[in-house]
Amino acid sequence: MTDDELRRTIGTLMPDALTRLAELVRLPSEFGADPERRRACADAAALIVDALRDLDFPDPRAVPTSDGSLTVLARRQGPPGAPTVLLYSHYDVQPEGTAADWTHPPFELTRDGDRLYGRGAADCKGGVVAHLTALRALGDACPVTILFVGEGSEEQGGRGLDHYIRSHPAEFADVDAALILDAANPGPGRPAIVTSLRGVVVSRVSVRTGTRILHSGTFGGAAPDAAMALIRILASLRDDTGDTVIDDMPTPQIPHDADHRADADYPEAAFRENAGLPAAGRVLGSDDIATQLWARPALTVLATDLPALGEAVPAIRPTARAVVNLRVPPGVPARLASDLLTAHIRRHNPWNAEVDVEEVISSDPFTAPADGPAHRTLAGALGAAHGRPAVTVGDGGSIPLCGTLRAVAPRAEILLFGISEPGSNIHAIDESVLLSDLEAAVVAEAMFLRDLGTDPRQRKEEEQT
Repeated sequence: MTDDELRRTIGTLMPDALTRLAELVRLPSEFGADPERRRACADAAALIVDALRDLDFPDPRAVPTSDGSLTVLARRQGPPGAPTVLLYSHYDVQPEGTAADWTHPPFELTRDGDRLYGRGAADCKGGVVAHLTALRALGDACPVTILFVGEGSEEQGGRGLDHYIRSHPAEFADVDAALILDAANPGPGRPAIVTSLRGVVVSRVSVRTGTRILHSGTFGGAAPDAAMALIRILASLRDDTGDTVIDDMPTPQIPHDADHRADADYPEAAFRENAGLPAAGRVLGSDDIATQLWARPALTVLATDLPALGEAVPAIRPTARAVVNLRVPPGVPARLASDLLTAHIRRHNPWNAEVDVEEVISSDPFTAPADGPAHRTLAGALGAAHGRPAVTVGDGGSIPLCGTLRAVAPRAEILLFGISEPGSNIHAIDESVLLSDLEAAVVAEAMFLRDLGTDPRQRKEEEQT
C-alpha cells in the first residue's frame, strides 16, 4: 500500500475512529478505589478487547494484574520471519477535578475546530484509538507480528503491568520494536521521537510535633507548629533560583550533539505561552529551559494535609502531611533519588520533629539511542505523515513500562512518540488533542509498520542462518 493509499484509507476511517474515541472518553476510567470508576475501567478494557477481536486478533483478553487493574493483551502473528512490534498505550485517566471548571464536559468528546476535548482524548485513549486505526488501515496486509498492550493503571504508577511483564518475560522476549504512544510533541504539527524520560518518585511526608492541638495564644511562640515545620522542610528543597536541591543528588550531564541541541531548544516566549505564565512571573532554574525540563530534578508538592481555610481556628496543630513528586533526571537511579530525598528531609527537619517518609511510587529514568533502524524508520514515517522532519527530544514525564521492557527484551528498540502537545493540557482541565495530529499519528504508525515489516534487514530468519 502506497503512502497516498494509506492516507486515503485512514481518511475514510477517521469518523469511525472518533466514534470509538468518544465511547472511551465517555467512561471515567480513573483507576483507584471508587467502585463506579473501577467498573468504567473494566468497561473500557472490554471495548478495546472487542475492537481487537474485530481486527482478527485470535485471543484478546483483559488480564487481571497484581495491583487490581486490567491490562489488555493480544497477539496477532505476522508472516514467517516477520519482526514483532509491541504497540502500547493506556486507557486509564487522571481525575477530572471540578467539572464546572471545564469549558466542555470532561467525559464527552467535544469537537471545537481542530480540537477534540475530553479526559483521555490525548492521554491516552487517543493513543489507543490511533493504534487500532493504524491496524485497521493495514488490514490483512500488516507485515509484522503485533503484540498489543493496553494498560489500566499507568497514571497510578503502572505496578500491575510491570509485575505482569516481569512474571511472564517469555511473552515479551521476542519484541523487536516497541511503539510507546504516550509521549508529547513540542508543538502542533511538530512530530518528535522522545529518547529520554525522567524517572519519578512519589513520597508521603508526615510531620509530628506534639500529641494534641494547642491554643495558639497560650502556647504559641514556644510550642512547635507541625505545619510550619513541614513548610520549612519543603522550602529546603528549592533554592532561590527555583532549582530543586537535594543533598548529594548527582547532576548528570546529558550529551547533546549540535543537531540534538537545536532540536531541544525551548524558547522562553514559547514556554511562557505554553505554561500560561504571567508577564511578571519568573521562569525557574539556573539552566536553559529544555535542560530544566528534561535533564534536571524537579520536586512538586502534590497535596498537603492541612486545615482548609473554612476550618481555621487559632490553634497549633501537632501533625501535618504532604505528598511530593520528584522527577528524577536520566542517569540517576530512582532508588538512589528516593533514598537521597528521604535523607534530605530528615536532615532538614527543624525543631527535632518526628518525621516519616513513605515511598508511594518509584520508577527509573529512561534513555534510548537515536541511531537504530526502527528509530530511523519511525522518523521517516513521522516526517512523511506530518510534512516536516521529526525531531529528537527529551521529555520530563515518566513511563515505567520502558525500563521494564528493556529488562525483559534487551534487544528491542523502544520508541516513544505521541499525539499531545503543550496545548493539550494533559492532566489538567480542558484536555484535548488536535484532530490533525491524531490523524497524522495514525498515518505515521501505519507507514512504520508497513516499512519495518518489508525491510529485509528485519526478517528474523536471517538472524538464525
